[in-house]
Amino acid sequence: MKKLISILFILCFSYAFSQNDEVDSLTARLNSISDKFEIAKTNLQLAKLYEQIDIVKGKEFANKAMLYNLNDSLLAETNYQMGRFMFYTAQLDSAEYYFEKAKQIIITFNDEKQIAIINISLGAVQLRLGEYNKTIKTLTESAAYFEESGDKLNAAKCYSNISSALAELENYTNAIEYNEKALLVFNEQNLTQFQLITLPNLAAQQFKNGDTIKAINYNLEAEKLALEMGNKRSLSIIYNNLGSIYLDSEPEKAKDYLEKTVQLKNELNLKSGIEVAQGNLGYLHLKNGEFHAAIIHYNEVVQRVNGKQLVFAYGQLNKCYKGLRQYEKALENSEKSRILIDSILSAENQKVFNEIQTKYETEKKEKEIFELTSEKLEVDNKRIRNQNLLFGTLGILFLTILLIYFLLKNSKRKRILVQQKLIIHNQELVQLLKTQELNGMDAIIDAQENERSRIADDLHDNLGSKIATLKLYIEEVSTKENKNKDEKALLLNKLKTLADDAYKEVRKIAHNKNFGALINNGLIPSIKTISNQFSTSDKLQIEVINIDVNKPIKNNIEIQVFRIVQELLTNIIKHADATEATIQFSQDDNTLNVMVEDNGKGFNINETSLGFGLTNVEKRLEKIGGNVVFDSTMGNGTTIILNIPL
Repeated sequence: MKKLISILFILCFSYAFSQNDEVDSLTARLNSISDKFEIAKTNLQLAKLYEQIDIVKGKEFANKAMLYNLNDSLLAETNYQMGRFMFYTAQLDSAEYYFEKAKQIIITFNDEKQIAIINISLGAVQLRLGEYNKTIKTLTESAAYFEESGDKLNAAKCYSNISSALAELENYTNAIEYNEKALLVFNEQNLTQFQLITLPNLAAQQFKNGDTIKAINYNLEAEKLALEMGNKRSLSIIYNNLGSIYLDSEPEKAKDYLEKTVQLKNELNLKSGIEVAQGNLGYLHLKNGEFHAAIIHYNEVVQRVNGKQLVFAYGQLNKCYKGLRQYEKALENSEKSRILIDSILSAENQKVFNEIQTKYETEKKEKEIFELTSEKLEVDNKRIRNQNLLFGTLGILFLTILLIYFLLKNSKRKRILVQQKLIIHNQELVQLLKTQELNGMDAIIDAQENERSRIADDLHDNLGSKIATLKLYIEEVSTKENKNKDEKALLLNKLKTLADDAYKEVRKIAHNKNFGALINNGLIPSIKTISNQFSTSDKLQIEVINIDVNKPIKNNIEIQVFRIVQELLTNIIKHADATEATIQFSQDDNTLNVMVEDNGKGFNINETSLGFGLTNVEKRLEKIGGNVVFDSTMGNGTTIILNIPL
């Protein structure tokens, strides 16, 4: 039975361990200084110390450091620390954003070593996101740099995370090899914290590779170190792994370890990794026939995992719904599992992995190859050609013999197959009729759902934005009674025009025509047109800037981007209380970048759920392969960045 096993990830920079008096000393210093740079520096030091004590409080100190104008070096370090906090609280997209931001600052220094170090953390984020081949590529390049420079420690960090990626691809032999290389370095340098990361990972890999005894021993060795150091984070991982090992053999013992895991995660306010314990507890409920309880745990797992673990969670939900005889939901989860596993294990992914590994091994051996003499190379080449010729001949001979064998065998079975063919054919006809009937019903249901979704989207995109603008004009007419007759006449004329446009939109929907604005003059001119409509009110002024967009844009992309910007402007009018907004277009290689920025009241990204409009924005971006980044804080406006491949 397959189980979820947790993984520890290695990030960069040293782990901070501190006594209470060190925290007290820095807190007292913070209350006694007035220099802004020193205040920012002290906040960053406290953030690092609180990383091992209280992540929420540590994040608060890092945010305070961000409030000041820092020099580039301190700014890069602060962004990096924020990335670590985001990683530990499972905000992986934000973690990647801060790591990339720190990396871009370091690139200006041309510091290859620091870039390679930051890449270790980026690789850890990619690993957590389930991008295993991308992880191997990022960390293999960094490992090659560290090997060349003789930096054994950072090379070992790369080995550790490469090992985790290989394990997720079920290449356990190579995964164990990389982790043992990493552990050798950590043991030589007596780095207990990294030993605490590597030992549980080795235990998990040995368990998946079939060696339960080694898995238990590695976990117990790690538990001893963690108890000596009082490291609750590592204990939460170790107990979860031990719970996974004992799931089938000793369920009560497993439950005890898993409950300890959940308790430690909650004490540390750690979101990352708790899904593993939830998945294993879900497994115990499923095994006992407690399907509703199991579904609760596995739904939590689905919200937190990616890659192979997500495939596993969908499979378990499928079993739960089958047990409840809810076959429609069971089929839905089964289909999600199939699509995801096909993506992960596709031939293209395997090809990329092989190319990366080949490149890595080739670079290591290049110096040795150059030292060979031309005479030795010629002899080796002849020998290889002769061997290939021999193996090729033997292979052809073997295939010929095999083919003859199967032809003879098939000829003997032919008479039996002819007799069975009629029965099978009749069964297939009956099954085909049933399948066609089911497919027809599914097609009708899908068509109905798609039509409802299309009408809802277009009503929201087209008619909604015009009615929002009408509301803005009406408010202006009602609040500015002292306007002269010409101004009032102009506003009333615009109200009439927009009302007419709204009426036409309703007619288009009623006649099932193509909704929305026709972008006859191109994307940016059309954006300028609707921006001018919105800007005619004194309450809001919108500026459209085209920096360097010169490539032609496909019509389907123009339409989707136009709809998205239209939605964002509508949100600004409805919710932002802004007086100014800017829409900026730029082009980077084959990517269109659109930044929509306002000076409104902003919102808290971590506490605010996306409404229908912003959810609609994300769905439209998915259709064209794009992504969106939201950046907003209370009182400081909102910036939204769209990245769309051309």
